[in-house]
Amino acid sequence: MKREEKSDLISALQSSLKDANGVFVIENHGLTVKEMEGLRNELRPIVSLFRVVKNRLMKLALADTDFAPVSELMKRPTAVAIATDALAVTKVLAKFADEHPNLTIVGGKMDADLLDTDGVMQLSKLPSLLEIRGTIARILVEPASRLARVSAEYGKKEQQ
Repeated sequence: MKREEKSDLISALQSSLKDANGVFVIENHGLTVKEMEGLRNELRPIVSLFRVVKNRLMKLALADTDFAPVSELMKRPTAVAIATDALAVTKVLAKFADEHPNLTIVGGKMDADLLDTDGVMQLSKLPSLLEIRGTIARILVEPASRLARVSAEYGKKEQQ
């Protein structure tokens, strides 16, 4: 890769990091191209970037961002997921790691915390923001729907 291509890649990585709410590092040694493509397809809607990147270039891109501590996790050949929905990424990575033992989740950073493998796995078990919103909506709507059902039954009873 030429120097100009490297600087373009670093710029692209930095622009992806600006909108990110999480960065996750995985080691993909032993995965086939087809398996890696499957992971990429699952992650595509919830990441701004998923790519196998040279550690040196990624560390340069991370240098002046909130995600700088992630560079400590990059020791072996890695792939990086720059997430727009970090919690959803943890769920996809945990599920994929269970199905493919060759995938190793090294860790990541979400909000203020640097996460190790166990931290990523624990986060994957939490409900997503969409699931929480659905639960709250159901809790708010349920009393009104019960009242409507009771009123409807009472109206049927009066007509008979």
